[in-house]
Amino acid sequence: MSDQTASAVATSQRATWADLPRSVQAWVEKELGSPVVGAESQSGGYSLGTADRLVTASGRRAFLKAVDASLHPYTADLHRQEGRITASFPSNTPTPAVLATRDFSGADGAGWVALLLEDIEGRHPANPWQKEELAAVFRALESMSQVPIDPSLNLPATEADLTEELIFWHKLARGVALEHLVYVQGTDSYQQLVQLLPFINQKAAEFAAFVDEHLVAHLAGNSYVHTDLRGDNILIRPTGEAILIDWPWATVGNIHIDWASVATDALIADPELTLAEVYELMPASGRPELDFLQATVVAFAGYYLYASMLKPSDSTNSSLVGMRAHRASALLTRLVQGKK
Repeated sequence: MSDQTASAVATSQRATWADLPRSVQAWVEKELGSPVVGAESQSGGYSLGTADRLVTASGRRAFLKAVDASLHPYTADLHRQEGRITASFPSNTPTPAVLATRDFSGADGAGWVALLLEDIEGRHPANPWQKEELAAVFRALESMSQVPIDPSLNLPATEADLTEELIFWHKLARGVALEHLVYVQGTDSYQQLVQLLPFINQKAAEFAAFVDEHLVAHLAGNSYVHTDLRGDNILIRPTGEAILIDWPWATVGNIHIDWASVATDALIADPELTLAEVYELMPASGRPELDFLQATVVAFAGYYLYASMLKPSDSTNSSLVGMRAHRASALLTRLVQGKK
């Protein structure tokens, strides 16, 4: 699970096409068959590599991710994994095609890792989400649930990969004090989180038990699970079709956690939206139980709260702390109001 979200757009610290070693640029142009004449850097997200929509002299388009592995080895591994996983999906899945991948060596480009993808014509979901966009994403997830697992990927099981991050309420139940919020003091959500401390401490143990029973016990399954599905990892085509992007954290398990992640993202963006309304947008044949969805909302509230209490990593965008605090505050406010 990562922390990217369309609800709190990052301030870009990314490298751009112009910053790449010439050997990387030359490889891209060779793969695309024509010189690159336009590059539009994408500012969303929290990693520091490039994320550029490219257009060549011949009019061909592509999306490039590239990073210097010597500076950002974790991001480089994510690019490698994303390329491997996404390339394995059948062509009829609602995912982008992989055009090429490359690990560079040599003086000019040493250590760089590049992933060249199909450039999807589309936009991220609106903020707040529109109901037709949510319905399109749920249809895409229903389609992904039918994709056979490629055993050669050797992906981790969802319950093994996510459980630790979904049970942070157990740690929070030990007590949350004002000094634990030191890293979010400069964020817009700080005062709201301070006001929520009595509620957090009162409900933490109850929330931990609820998540254990209605979410963690149901993570096993036999589908691809994105595990990081939020607005900035989704594109809506002009036709209304949803395309699911950014797959480096994929696991194998119960895809309902992806449905619930999208529902949670929509609830954060729109305080007036109810979980029952989102539930009705899901295909009746494949949707999870309401308690599963509610338990995910509770789990994510704990995840973002606990994550906001940790010292920020040097390898991610500086706005990550504010995003975590914002999402924690939004979900906790919903819980304290008793919203379903």
